[in-house]
Amino acid sequence: MDTNIVEWIFNIIINFLDYLMIYYLGNNLIERKPKLTFKIIFFGILYGIGLGSLPNSGMARVIITSITIVMLKFITRKKIQDVLIIFGIIYLSTTFIQILSLLAISGLGLGINENHTFLLVQITAAMIVFLIYKKIPLYKLYNIIVKEILLRLLIFILAVVLLLILFYFNFEYTFSYILYFSLIIIITFFSLCQTLKKILFYTNKIPMQLHDIKNLLLGVRMSAYSTSDILLVREELDKTLELIGIDSNNIDMGDYNQNILSFINQKKTKDRDYELIFLTDIAYYESNSKISFSVILYMLGVLLDNAIETGTKKAIIIKISVIKESLYLSVSNEYERKSADDFNKMFQERYSTKGEGNSRGYGLPNLKKVIASYKGEILLTEEYRKDQRSNYLTITIRI
Repeated sequence: MDTNIVEWIFNIIINFLDYLMIYYLGNNLIERKPKLTFKIIFFGILYGIGLGSLPNSGMARVIITSITIVMLKFITRKKIQDVLIIFGIIYLSTTFIQILSLLAISGLGLGINENHTFLLVQITAAMIVFLIYKKIPLYKLYNIIVKEILLRLLIFILAVVLLLILFYFNFEYTFSYILYFSLIIIITFFSLCQTLKKILFYTNKIPMQLHDIKNLLLGVRMSAYSTSDILLVREELDKTLELIGIDSNNIDMGDYNQNILSFINQKKTKDRDYELIFLTDIAYYESNSKISFSVILYMLGVLLDNAIETGTKKAIIIKISVIKESLYLSVSNEYERKSADDFNKMFQERYSTKGEGNSRGYGLPNLKKVIASYKGEILLTEEYRKDQRSNYLTITIRI
């Protein structure tokens, strides 16, 4: 067989194995069990043929890096700054494994040519990656980096500095070289800016908002104690909500049941490219002797936000029953289990299954503390709902 054809076939296999390593490590890092379907294998073959046919050049490096980042974005569905972290972990891991494999195979002294050696190294590396996927939870490393925002900032600063140093000392006057380094530096710099933006939010905006809200709420309380005119108190409260950016004028007010429905429906008003579907069963028979109406709405709000932020387009099911001596509240939403200890993680601070956000990962842990203060319980159940044709998670509060 022609040597060029053999080399081309080897390159296809090597790139196909690269694709599988990226796929398995990418899923490992976001704690998802990969499904090796026909579709995944088909795209892997296309990936192998496409990249395996490229000549060994700087432009090939640009194309491979770009495709890898896009592929990881598709696999993980994370923001670009998190995709870059995942890309870095995978790149360093696979490079280290390939170097060890090369040293081990070279040490055996098999006397095979370079193409056969590279193929054997790639097969060995792919087997090691599969064992890592089975035995080593790389997602723990990723979660530490994502949660510890200062660590993430340090990583991106070091990455920008290192890339600039490499760009300067290894500069080549070629278009592909400049394009490759520009691509990596721009993405890394963008990720650094996004991280700095989040740090400024935590260190500047949140303390300022908290300070203002404390003063405003204290003012409302003092105003309420200064007059017996309920209409004046309501007016003061509406003004306070307006100052903190909450428009309550378009919410229909009525009895307790109507107010709960209005509270639920106002969640639909946020900008979305799809309409939320709520199925409700509300029975507020009488005021609870332990829990005020406002605290009940707080509990409902946390569970609703948790369900909505999953991005589900299926119906969110809400059930509420309140009498003097007991409270029952449950919210159900579409759910796909990612790991065996998902339920425990939901109540860990700064853990979120919904991706990165400015205030995520605190709602459920705080809610759990509030429920414990009322000596209540919070239950999580998972079931398949035939009417929705999907698995559903139900979070129930009983007090």
